[in-house]
Amino acid sequence: MQTTVLRKNPMRDITYYLLLLLSFFSMVNYILRDAFGDVPVLGSLIPAWKEGLMLLLYIAFYMKSKAEGRVDWKASRLHKFILYTFIAVALSAIFNWILNPLTLDIKHYEWVPVTVTLPVAIDGIRTLLEATLYFFVLNALIDDEDTVRDMINAMLIAATFVALYGIYQKLSGVESPKSWVYSEQEGNIKLRVFSTIGNPNALGGYMVLMLPIAISLTVWAKNNMHRLIYAAMSLIMLYTLVMTYSRGAWIGFIAAMALYTLITRNKWLAGIGIVGLVAAPFAAPDVVSRLTLAFTPEYWAKASEGGRVEFWARALKIFAKYPIFGTGIGTVGDSVATRHGVPGATWIDNQYFKLLAEIGIVGTLAYVTMVFAPVVKGFKAVFGAKQRDTYLYALNAGITAALFGMLVENVTAAILEDLNVITHFWVMIALLYVGIRLSTRKANA
Repeated sequence: MQTTVLRKNPMRDITYYLLLLLSFFSMVNYILRDAFGDVPVLGSLIPAWKEGLMLLLYIAFYMKSKAEGRVDWKASRLHKFILYTFIAVALSAIFNWILNPLTLDIKHYEWVPVTVTLPVAIDGIRTLLEATLYFFVLNALIDDEDTVRDMINAMLIAATFVALYGIYQKLSGVESPKSWVYSEQEGNIKLRVFSTIGNPNALGGYMVLMLPIAISLTVWAKNNMHRLIYAAMSLIMLYTLVMTYSRGAWIGFIAAMALYTLITRNKWLAGIGIVGLVAAPFAAPDVVSRLTLAFTPEYWAKASEGGRVEFWARALKIFAKYPIFGTGIGTVGDSVATRHGVPGATWIDNQYFKLLAEIGIVGTLAYVTMVFAPVVKGFKAVFGAKQRDTYLYALNAGITAALFGMLVENVTAAILEDLNVITHFWVMIALLYVGIRLSTRKANA
């Protein structure tokens, strides 16, 4: 995991360190909020540090473009899909601003008027799409394998430290809120680790994004030292993923590794996966019990009364009433609606159902096309690659699998609304596009 600092000019040095700072996002964000979040005045400014970092990256891109005498965004279809999604979401907000629609109050099951206010619309669009700005600038700014490698190593190191803190919670006997365990049958689960992320489902989502990459680099590594380091990272993150007891994260990880095995055609990994699934009831009975609980009458009864099933039905009822443009971004559920105290707001626990209710079929189709486009591009690039023993091949395969796992996990939770997860999601997409571009360039050289 050799680190190469690029020193072509002073601005490149500054850019390099800004990229490393972004790569350590999960640690930096926690440290800033924990250390300064309660400081008067300064604490209120801390949440804006990420926008400050983003602005500096765009300034770095401006300086690079000025030095080269041209502006090259390295445009792709994804650029268009992001634009289409923004337009669809904005149209939904404007449409509902004028018509003032109703949404369903789940407490009383009555339709209540909900107005799309400007603050709610802005916050909704920011939560959904702001992180795409990382893709625009990183895809245009990064153009060498050394920087990609260093960023990935930094992200894996940060994720390992976050995972280790989760393990520390487990060993130190920390207990999580009882509300995080859904059934009396799971009374033996005292802790669902949450680490610095603050929520076990979001922590699980973060691990789903990082773990397939660490595993892929373990498989690829050319020497024993690198393989040992990546393997250790993988095992630490895997243990933490298990200890989150997040069903959605587990399913997302399984989906990610299934796709990884398919696109890399790795028979050994497929065999290990099958053996692992067969051995799971004996090696990890608590995990299997929690997974299978989702198919029991007890779970469905509770989920239908103040749980996921009821919330999904509510979102679909709103969608049925407003199928084209929904009721407007941020008006139905999850972080934005609950944060602004929108009437009837609750957690939907399904990113796609929530968007159907809020932005209708037009916006949801645009969104789904946008987030799945990188997976399709990665699938094609990895499956059809001629050079299969390179670092970029392993990285592209790992990122593609990780993105797919995250999209699967969001069927049971709106994990993409978590700041840490959504930031890494779009940074990974940018690095995937850079990696594919560099791989193609090498293959054609």
